[in-house]
Amino acid sequence: MEYSAGIVSKLLWFVETRETAKLLQTNSYSEVERLVIEKNLYQQNKTDRIQREFNCIKKRLQALPEELVKELIKTDVNTAKVIVFISAMATDLLLFEFVYEVYRDKLRMADYKLEDIDFNVFFTNKSKQSEKIAGWTDSTISKIKQTYSRYLFEAGLIEGTKMNKKICRAYIDQELRDILICRNMEKYLYAVTGER
Repeated sequence: MEYSAGIVSKLLWFVETRETAKLLQTNSYSEVERLVIEKNLYQQNKTDRIQREFNCIKKRLQALPEELVKELIKTDVNTAKVIVFISAMATDLLLFEFVYEVYRDKLRMADYKLEDIDFNVFFTNKSKQSEKIAGWTDSTISKIKQTYSRYLFEAGLIEGTKMNKKICRAYIDQELRDILICRNMEKYLYAVTGER
């Protein structure tokens, strides 16, 4: 997986992802795509926007093992949001690395403030490691930082205001923990829990 700034054009799409996962229990991806477009289930103005959103959600759901998709449908809202967030991390390397290297470390050190400097240090380090990231404009990096903050907030992993972000410790139920470990996805578990 390569680094990408494409995340700035995507939302977490929790409700849409959960609804798509439900439809997939009795329909194929192509049938679900048809239903989504015909019934405008994502409530978008343009068909091409619906298709881009569907393709992103499809990619995220395909990155999850079948058990996690089923868990997404049946579990409580808070756990489901974490699963959708994990699907975003599983399809975006830079988001995963940010959560694993910054968010997780903050949890491990019991430092519950997520500040601009944390984002800045992360992106400075990544730009030294990657020519691609080094070539991104300040505006692009600023948009990515906003997107990461929004994802973390929507997933229930941070709370507060733009200037005062507080890290929240995610509750991970035993069933979700077992699925992630059994399916060799423990790195995502540790990223959001601060473990190991």
